[in-house]
Amino acid sequence: MSPLVHPRMVLFMEQLPHEHKRGKALFRELIRRAGLPEWAAAPAEPENFLAVLEKGLRSYGLPVLDDMLKESVLVDLGYVDGKALAQAREDIGAASLVPDLLCDVLALEVGLRSLM
Repeated sequence: MSPLVHPRMVLFMEQLPHEHKRGKALFRELIRRAGLPEWAAAPAEPENFLAVLEKGLRSYGLPVLDDMLKESVLVDLGYVDGKALAQAREDIGAASLVPDLLCDVLALEVGLRSLM
């Protein structure tokens, strides 16, 4: 668990003046004071994990999707359209990116399967 979600830390952060909270100014200043370089305190581009998500979906998600096309809790319960799912699988083969929404569908499917 992150120490930043501890109730006392949350209360402290809520009481800070807005200028210390805006743009994570307080945390960025602490990083600077710790001696880390400016690129660590204020990176030019925000950190994201799109490349990791894409690789994970292609490597691990698509096999789950292929299994879902055969048998799916979400399709069986009517929450996901099986034909649309099959079309999405075909479209992904030629696409450069896997849609983010697919990650949510796969996570829910895997979660439901784990309960069975």
